[in-house]
Amino acid sequence: MVDPVSLPALAPIATVVVVLEVAAGTTAAAYTVDLVGKVGRGFVGTTSLICAGLMALDLLIEALLPSGTALLGAPLPSGAQASLFHWSIAFTVALLGYAFFCSVMTDVARRVVGAVTIGFGAMAIAKAAAAFGPSLGGVGTAVVAFVPAALVSGSALAGMLLGHWYLVAPNLSFRPLRRAIDIVFVAVAIQAVAIVLVILNSASTVRGELLWSGDAIPFWLLVVGSGIVFTTGVALLTRHFARIRANQPATAMLYVLIISVVMGVVPAHLLFFVTGAPI
Repeated sequence: MVDPVSLPALAPIATVVVVLEVAAGTTAAAYTVDLVGKVGRGFVGTTSLICAGLMALDLLIEALLPSGTALLGAPLPSGAQASLFHWSIAFTVALLGYAFFCSVMTDVARRVVGAVTIGFGAMAIAKAAAAFGPSLGGVGTAVVAFVPAALVSGSALAGMLLGHWYLVAPNLSFRPLRRAIDIVFVAVAIQAVAIVLVILNSASTVRGELLWSGDAIPFWLLVVGSGIVFTTGVALLTRHFARIRANQPATAMLYVLIISVVMGVVPAHLLFFVTGAPI
């Protein structure tokens, strides 16, 4: 068995992936909520600026990633890392352009630019899969790990930002917030299905490592317990508060939701980097 990479070496890689997922997923979730809930250009424009700030941090960490890093004994392809960096820059620029269009252009124009921006985010995640996936079983394997995580983390952050937007627009209907939580439910369901399928199709040694051996505690306590079970419970409470139009407790629950999602997504990625199982 190949010795796993140390946690300090994995931390910047995991941070790059998670921050990119959050930015891309939040952009897509906010765009969807605006489409179905008519939140308005102010919310999506502000969200785009916040995501651009996240991507600026992501670019800084990407630029500082040490060369020669290996996952499961295989070095990361330098060309794919460079492509990821370039697409991350493109996504950041697109986010800034989207924010500009939200402030001055028509609804049709900003939504077209928003869809293009989501496409840039999807390409950046694909490039992350191309950069890190070959060392971990293939690009498709990394896509299975990264896409559900982007949906979960992005929908949670978009929901929290929307909860705060009611301070700016107190007369806004609670329908958008309910739709945002519905997106969280869908994302968690996708994540849960992906985990089950990965476990069923993993090699017996990897399955045993995750389910009842060395990595069982972080898998059951954090990935499943926090990322799936607790997140679902908090989302149910948030949905209840949104239904009764209680914004303050709903927003408080959204803070807890963000924490529970991060406690599930980050350990899941770390386990992916040391086992090759895209949970």
